[in-house]
Amino acid sequence: MERRVGDWAVAAAGAAVWLDGGTIRDAGIGLTAVGAEHFHAPEAEEYLRGSPATEASLVEAGRIAAEHCDPVADQRGPADYKKHLAGELTTRALRRAVARASGRV
Repeated sequence: MERRVGDWAVAAAGAAVWLDGGTIRDAGIGLTAVGAEHFHAPEAEEYLRGSPATEASLVEAGRIAAEHCDPVADQRGPADYKKHLAGELTTRALRRAVARASGRV
């Protein structure tokens, strides 16, 4: 498929993390188009603070972010699909943020 004028993302996520060694000191997660209150995931951010920067922690934060979203079904997809996207995109954004904060990217 190619992009057209008026195309909108089904969902989007962004993340920033600050590390102390292998521990997440602070985290910020931004979400859009998935019904996240105030466009961020405070419950997932709180979970990450003090957690190890491991794959398991990042996946759990993605699950928490998705759990607290309230997307609406529309022409871009059903609500359960958007909730799944919120979790997956959050996890992917966190992986990149940890890699950047670790100097691996």
